[in-house]
Amino acid sequence: MEYLDQHLLDYAGLPAEDLRGWGWLKLIHPEDAPLAEQTWQEVFKAGEPHAAQYRIRRNDGNYYWHWMRATPVRDPIGKLKKWVATCSEIEEQRQTEQRMRELVAIVESSDDAIIGKTLEGIVTSWNQGAERLFGIRAEEMIGQPISRLISEERLGEETEILARLRRGERVDHFETIRRRKDGTLIDVSVSISPILDKDGRVVGASKIARDISEQKRAELDLRESRRRFEGIVDSAMDAIISINEAQRVVLFNVPAERMFGCAAVEALGQPLERFIPARLRAVHHAHVRGFAATGVTNRTMGKLGSLTALRADGQEFPIEASISQTEVGGDKLFTVILRDITKRQEAEEALSRSEAQLRALAARLQRARDEEAIRIARELHDQLGRCLTTIKMDVSLIERVFFEELTQSIRSIQEKIPLMLEAIDETVQVVRKISTELRPGILDDLGLAAAIEWQAKDFQKRSGVLCILDITEEDLDAGRHQATAVFRIFQEIVTNIARHSRAERAWIRLHAQEGMVVLEVEDNGVGISPEGLSQCGALGLLGMRERAAMFGGEVEIGGIPGKGTTVIVRMPMDGPASP
Repeated sequence: MEYLDQHLLDYAGLPAEDLRGWGWLKLIHPEDAPLAEQTWQEVFKAGEPHAAQYRIRRNDGNYYWHWMRATPVRDPIGKLKKWVATCSEIEEQRQTEQRMRELVAIVESSDDAIIGKTLEGIVTSWNQGAERLFGIRAEEMIGQPISRLISEERLGEETEILARLRRGERVDHFETIRRRKDGTLIDVSVSISPILDKDGRVVGASKIARDISEQKRAELDLRESRRRFEGIVDSAMDAIISINEAQRVVLFNVPAERMFGCAAVEALGQPLERFIPARLRAVHHAHVRGFAATGVTNRTMGKLGSLTALRADGQEFPIEASISQTEVGGDKLFTVILRDITKRQEAEEALSRSEAQLRALAARLQRARDEEAIRIARELHDQLGRCLTTIKMDVSLIERVFFEELTQSIRSIQEKIPLMLEAIDETVQVVRKISTELRPGILDDLGLAAAIEWQAKDFQKRSGVLCILDITEEDLDAGRHQATAVFRIFQEIVTNIARHSRAERAWIRLHAQEGMVVLEVEDNGVGISPEGLSQCGALGLLGMRERAAMFGGEVEIGGIPGKGTTVIVRMPMDGPASP
């Protein structure tokens, strides 16, 4: 190398002497230098023009791409005299080409259709994504109007888009319908950007089209599913309200509108406490937070107990509620199903009043029967017994007075008198028995404990069942009507033992406990089954329970088949029957 211009020397930062001959190879990147030396030796031998790209070191030590061209210079007869070489930096061009290659790779590998077009709507580029989306090859579409993809009724869209592009505006995520090569229509989302020249003028457009058919179908299915869901929710008999973690309403169905007298559009976004009495709001907030913390997915109707809600007009009313929780998009959603139980409570209260009235009537009738039994027993015992005793005395007197003077003709009458006396004695015993059964005098004279003891001994004598008594208090201060009820229940118990249990022993315990008379009777018989307790024909058991309930008492009956039955009666010491 004989001559080097100053520009090259300044660029390289080396003196000319270092670059003469083959010294210029020092500027070539070490990786490229061996091949460059070999190539240029061959070029010099061939004597033909040559051009190549090399990385050349600049004076800052960095290497940049350059385009090197060498041209042979010959004399008039064609003999090679020398070579003239030029060197131009192309680093920026190389980088631009690299970026272009990368962009081309991105465009070609994209699943979306990427299309270039002029401001007249003529296609200038068409990637593989466009081929897949529209079913048209690039060679078929480049140079063709983009309107080929647009149905007639939508051509106005393209006119408007081109007008916006000429104004330098973008079109983002415009959803429309385009046509494939086979004529089928597809839903697409289109974004279009203007292409500017170096002077900032719009010279074309770049369009990205994405197939959103699946998305549209999913949206349609979602809308249909939501429509069905809303139909089901709105057709429910109960009010259904959903709230978010801030306890604001996000769902308010038609029954909820009717229940609270509030339209859904007014309720949505409002705090749920709007429908809760002020005095209960703090408790409600705490309950929802506590439920959220448990992780339990739901609590069923009735388990929350009777609650109180508030209508839009300020009226309070009773409800039952069930609550569930779920997560939607990472946020908790609570759904409450509410049932207005106003009418049910009114019916229950009416039924309770009716039962109370019937119980009071039954108690009044039972007292009337008991009082009538007492009166009849006294009449039988006092009046009829006195009459029978008088008759017996008179018959005895007749027998003594006329015994010696009786003739043979009336001696047969004298023989009948003992039989008459025996019959009178038997009648007296029957009268006493009936009187005792109607109202045992011992109950009035000696009290409940003595009456229970007497009845147990009489039962043991008649049935053969051994009765083991445990009466801890002889003087139980029970009211007259309560004592009668306990005694009658005890009579029914021992009657059932005799009829059904086939028991050999019965344990009877009578004591006072916390203001109650407690009677416990246990036998070792066959035992009553749960089915036996619930049989419609078990009127004796029902009668015992009703007799106890008249005075605020209760009867508990339990049994184990094959091991016996236990009956526990609890009766208040005193007090009137249920009103």
